[in-house]
Amino acid sequence: MNNALKYVLAVSVLFSGLSFISLKATAKIDLMSNRQLVVLAETKLLDDYKNPSSVVGSISGMQMLEIACGTNDSTCVANAGGREYILVKTRMGNKWIDDDDKITAGDYRETERDITIIEEMKLYDQPNVGVYSNAEPPQEMLSPQKVHVTAMYRYLYKGGHTGRAMLEAPIWFRISTKQGQKWIVDPFIPEDVKNNERASDRIIKLTGNELLYDYPYEVAGKGVRANPGIVQVVAQSSFVIKVQGYEWFKIQLQDGTFKWVKTYPRSENESGPLKEFDLSNEKITLRTATRYFDIDGDASLSLQNWLQPGTYVADKVNNGLARILTPFGWKVVNLDRAPLERPKGITETQETVKLTPDTKTYYFPLTGEICHKVGTFKDQQALSFEKWVSPEGVNWYHISTFSGIVWVPEKPLSE
Repeated sequence: MNNALKYVLAVSVLFSGLSFISLKATAKIDLMSNRQLVVLAETKLLDDYKNPSSVVGSISGMQMLEIACGTNDSTCVANAGGREYILVKTRMGNKWIDDDDKITAGDYRETERDITIIEEMKLYDQPNVGVYSNAEPPQEMLSPQKVHVTAMYRYLYKGGHTGRAMLEAPIWFRISTKQGQKWIVDPFIPEDVKNNERASDRIIKLTGNELLYDYPYEVAGKGVRANPGIVQVVAQSSFVIKVQGYEWFKIQLQDGTFKWVKTYPRSENESGPLKEFDLSNEKITLRTATRYFDIDGDASLSLQNWLQPGTYVADKVNNGLARILTPFGWKVVNLDRAPLERPKGITETQETVKLTPDTKTYYFPLTGEICHKVGTFKDQQALSFEKWVSPEGVNWYHISTFSGIVWVPEKPLSE
């Protein structure tokens, strides 16, 4: 599912504005659109599509097949006796199969992983498409729980080739249950959006009309009403599912539990948290060392003026920016960037770091802005004064250079 989700996110920007072909589109495979087929149920293999008795075997469902020729080669599709046939690659060589309701576009793969189901879902004996679309509706329901996935099937109707069609394609998961192998469709999978969670110290204001959820996903009847007040965010998450974008804030309640609040709710009965507001000289917390800037002044990456963690008086919040009173007067801090520029876990060190012509340095370890490009340094050594180990286990070192202090990873980062 990880690869499938990454694909969905990657193409969403490129294709989300394209038109969507109706689901009533022709059942005939379009070579320009579909290069891979999914066989849902047992299908006969023919040596000659013109001779229905030339059966040389069969293939069982579910599995994926590849069409035997290129997009500009019409010899892979044929018509005989009012039926459509497709030439596909098999272990016995290229063979013909019926282009019927046992065949769909899309992809199928077996996999082994655990996911969390966060809402009740219908359990199907087979994906409700193609040859199985007229099956009895499911009676069993799956309650929220951890489940084990054994296969994934992304259904794409024949002829579907636009970006929107691919994004909206239902994704089915085969899971292990006490009743055997069952299928669920389009679950929200919190494990797949966890990587989109980004630390933030942003200040928001809850009006009391927001709903809070256990995950960054709206589950009917599961939201609890927020208490009004000023809240400091722990993290933000932005992601796309199908063609819909989502933005959430993660907050910690007084009892220590974490909840998620929608940034832009779509219900008329619900409001989102305020992100721009004035404060009556109220106190806010800087959880980590934070760069500060003059009001309406320079905020370039090279500025290295830092405030220590602590409580400061603030009088204005503008999205991730806050105006606070410091020992140096009123200054502006960027609370969205603070935990990325100065992540938790930095320690003092005096380790030697090797610099080479392949070395890139960064202004900060988590924001991605490059300070020194490849080719800046010759083979040399530098003495670090701080070290940070990323969640992925990458060692980062803080060093001084001819053009200021920078962060450098122990080894070049993979692009």
